[in-house]
Amino acid sequence: MRRLWLRGRIFTPVLVLAALVGVASSCSSEEEADESTPHAGAGGSSAAGGSGGSQSGGSGPTAGSAGSTGGSGNAAGNAGSAASAGSGASAGSTDGGAKDVSFDYQPPDVTEPDACAAVTAEAVKPPVDIIWIIDQSGSMGNEISQVKANVNGNFANIIQNAGLDYRVILFANGTSGISATYRLCVDPPLGAAACGEDNPPHFFQVNRTIASTNSFSLFMNDTYWTPIKANLRPSAFKAFIEVTDDQSSVSATNFDNFLLTGNGAGYFGTSAERNYVFHSIIGVHAPLAPTEPTTNSKCSTAVNTGPQYQEISILTGGLRHPVCDTNYSAVFNNIATSIVKAVACELLTPPATSDAGVIDWSRVTVQYTPSNGGAVEVFPLVDNEAQCVGDGFYYDNPANPTKVRLCPASCAKVQADEGAKVELLLGCLGS
Repeated sequence: MRRLWLRGRIFTPVLVLAALVGVASSCSSEEEADESTPHAGAGGSSAAGGSGGSQSGGSGPTAGSAGSTGGSGNAAGNAGSAASAGSGASAGSTDGGAKDVSFDYQPPDVTEPDACAAVTAEAVKPPVDIIWIIDQSGSMGNEISQVKANVNGNFANIIQNAGLDYRVILFANGTSGISATYRLCVDPPLGAAACGEDNPPHFFQVNRTIASTNSFSLFMNDTYWTPIKANLRPSAFKAFIEVTDDQSSVSATNFDNFLLTGNGAGYFGTSAERNYVFHSIIGVHAPLAPTEPTTNSKCSTAVNTGPQYQEISILTGGLRHPVCDTNYSAVFNNIATSIVKAVACELLTPPATSDAGVIDWSRVTVQYTPSNGGAVEVFPLVDNEAQCVGDGFYYDNPANPTKVRLCPASCAKVQADEGAKVELLLGCLGS
């Protein structure tokens, strides 16, 4: 919390005991008349008076009553008279040797732990760029029909209703340069009214006929990569969806290298922290989870199981579904839901410095409010995913965070609660 220092002026009130001015003046005339007498010397004693006089002996209006001690004081004072020996006649006559008293008031520093209101930032999910790559070879007529029939209702609607900032980039030919059977036209509301055209801000199409095995090689070609890249956002999470009944002429390793360290560098993350997932609708015999190994078991109408696509799906945690399914509604629903969940547990961090102040990342917490009105929960910060025990969160880069990642237990809560509210509590901002 910010410490607020309350600064006050330091006052030094000086309290002086009132002098008996009338007595002092009358005594001074007597002292002048009897300056040589012993009691005159005693009268001149004060706190600073004759060395023989004590503070009590020569104090007050009865200063001359200290007999013998006054005498020694007079001896010390005879050289310069009682007036000078007693630090001046006025000193002896005003307060009889009493010290001035002063009081210094030092106001303490005040720390107010709640002096500033904690700052809350809305938890914003990362944007998502979804890249469809569709085989338009002669064996894909039925599959293309299924894509057209389901891409709006069973895919785009789910993404839209999740409140995601999304884009769809379709890499397939939608122009008249290809037979209508294999032409990829996406109808409104996702697609444009004219086949093969863009429909900003959510839909962009790069027109090129994709053959059985060349989707990776064409994607990596500058002729097509350049317009694809123009519609991608560097910070967005990328989700590929490959639809083919064959395999790839380019290995999964080479394609991954292109994305991470080749021309795609800066858009798809790093080998330690990939910022993309690759889902495959390919020639496998059944739906496969990311944790399951590659399979050689092919579905009935497929040409190949697509081992390269399987490998990159496993590498990135993507799903694998059979391209031979006659109804893609469940497939598209499953993939769309998976994409929504992939970003449900990631939150973008606000700028570290703003007009409101500077964020101390070590003090940030995540607040989860259940949609059913249950008790609000606060997730604590941990060092990394390995430190997740129960609820919590960690940063993608502790030194310079760009994303907050929920621990598995917290992630499961948020994913299971569609109406959940998640906020970042930034605490009091510094300067």
